[in-house]
Amino acid sequence: MDTVKVKFDQLYEGFNTSDNFFTRHLAAKYKVEISEDPDFYFFTHAVYGSKNYLNYKCHRIFFGGENIRADWNICDYVFDSDFYKNNPRQKRMPLWAYWPLEQINQPKSFKNLNDKNKFCCMVVSNPNCIERNEFFHQLSKYKKVDSGGRFLNNIGFPVQHKMDFIKDYKFVIAFENSSFPGYTTEKLIEPFFAHSIPIYWGNPVVEKDFNVNSFINIKSVSEFDAAINKIIELDNDDEKYIAMRNESCFVDYKIPEEFSKEAIQEFFDYIINDSKLKRPVATIKRKKLRYNISVLKGRLLNKIKMLTQSQRN
Repeated sequence: MDTVKVKFDQLYEGFNTSDNFFTRHLAAKYKVEISEDPDFYFFTHAVYGSKNYLNYKCHRIFFGGENIRADWNICDYVFDSDFYKNNPRQKRMPLWAYWPLEQINQPKSFKNLNDKNKFCCMVVSNPNCIERNEFFHQLSKYKKVDSGGRFLNNIGFPVQHKMDFIKDYKFVIAFENSSFPGYTTEKLIEPFFAHSIPIYWGNPVVEKDFNVNSFINIKSVSEFDAAINKIIELDNDDEKYIAMRNESCFVDYKIPEEFSKEAIQEFFDYIINDSKLKRPVATIKRKKLRYNISVLKGRLLNKIKMLTQSQRN
């Protein structure tokens, strides 16, 4: 069994460097070693500013969990949520796809609402999403929306365990911090695990991954009124609410093939084999183009002068 040495740098708070999604998949075929002299350096946008990646001349793997693009000038392979065309070095893996999807991909048979004795909630710490803030205030005109995060908190304290908090609610506001095609985080998947109905805004093509009949899907601010009317309808009609809860979050209970264990393992195998044939991007010297503004300006003026003269002649 070949040994693969890896280094993880600032992936996210609480990340377990020795036991995680990447090490578990690699361990299926390779002996994994955490090392300061790695074969593969995993990093996120968090190191863009510090430029820690410069310390590692090995093959670099970008983990794009947030709505920030990979810089292909400093990485060799990418895990992110973007839609690329025919780029074998990228694997589309939105944050939700790292969750144990088999646990929610089962037929449901909810028949009553005994487990849902509260209306709606959200858990938010980032105040920068104007769309989410506005929707919270608009829906609150119908009924109080309990806010358990640090932002807009109205329950007296920030919750410590999000999943324990949201499980009692019929609806959960699951807006992303920002919008981009393909970018869907754990915010949508968490309410499904809690057997609640998500109220979602963010990924404008979320239907490519999920069954839109299983949640309230909002694509723009102009749809807020219609969404709130739908929520009110479901809140006052138990049969319709239960029918939506019984919908599979995936169309026909089929997890998209690209997120299957086999597809993920195939990409890891590709990385291992491809890296043996190619130099790391960190070792490839690129020519820096330097532009002398004064020279370019002079050339432009001379060109204009020549054109002017030719017109006169």
